[in-house]
Amino acid sequence: MHSAMDASNTAPLAVSHQKAYHQSAALHAARMIRFQYAATSKAALRRECVEHLRASLCGGGA
Repeated sequence: MHSAMDASNTAPLAVSHQKAYHQSAALHAARMIRFQYAATSKAALRRECVEHLRASLCGGGA
């Protein structure tokens, strides 16, 4: 009986978690934009949102 653990499915799980993290962080940044008054704060949150979206499209690392 073969009892070795199949580790072939661990990497996609990590990538999936990173993708979900970046998508969640992007959504949070997008929602926070409307609570900012200063244009610089809004721009920083927009930049953060786009960076997280790019990271989620690149497989989690950007």
